[in-house]
Amino acid sequence: MVPAGSIDPWGLFRPQKILFMFFALSALQVMGKVLSSFVGHRAGTLMTGFLGGLLSSTATTVRLAKDSHDTEGSQSVRMAALHAAILAMLLQAVVLVGAGSVEALRVVSLHFLILFLITMVMAVVLWHRQSRPRGLTTGPEKVLDVWESLKLTVFIVLILAASRGAQTWLGNDGLMVLTFIVSLFEVHGSLISTAQLLAADQVSLAQYEKLVEISLLASFVSKLFLIVTLSSAPFKKRAVVSLMPAVLFLLLHLLGWIHI
Repeated sequence: MVPAGSIDPWGLFRPQKILFMFFALSALQVMGKVLSSFVGHRAGTLMTGFLGGLLSSTATTVRLAKDSHDTEGSQSVRMAALHAAILAMLLQAVVLVGAGSVEALRVVSLHFLILFLITMVMAVVLWHRQSRPRGLTTGPEKVLDVWESLKLTVFIVLILAASRGAQTWLGNDGLMVLTFIVSLFEVHGSLISTAQLLAADQVSLAQYEKLVEISLLASFVSKLFLIVTLSSAPFKKRAVVSLMPAVLFLLLHLLGWIHI
């Protein structure tokens, strides 16, 4: 059995989490190749994005960012798949928040609806956008590259360790900051914990609304960071622009510049 807890005194490295991330990245590799062979590259990439988002939107973002360096396929389709993964993440978040507290879901239901609409529109626009033809690769192609999955797993684990280290350093002060740090790569866990805080009357409805917005904003920020760090130049520029409407909505509402 792989231990679920941390193996270091600081609680930074959790073998179960590391193993899950490795298998998630490997599964996304295989899923993408298999689906593409059955339904074609475009539909296969989009389906992999959504199904991968249900598994791990972080791992899916990393996989799509790395795939953007390939000469085969459409960058617009990969970006549509990225938004499909975000849709899956939002769907999971709605279910988790609603399961934790109906009152909590009522408070933030409009936020999720607006993010759903923004992300859906971006996915449809990118899906239908015509990209320049790409050359097809020749020769046999690996269905699973274990070394690639290992490298990406190490990259994600190091970022997780950094965020957990910052969380430990901050202690229990600064709930907003802690929520942002945790949500960078653990948005669903953060949403569950904040819903529990509301149910236990530890935070007000207004505070809870801000905590949810911070969690979702952090999730988008982490995806932007992964894209900027790992993706090709053409994918990077367009993907960042495509994510900005959702980021701006959350930021402006969080700052009180728009009201819903």
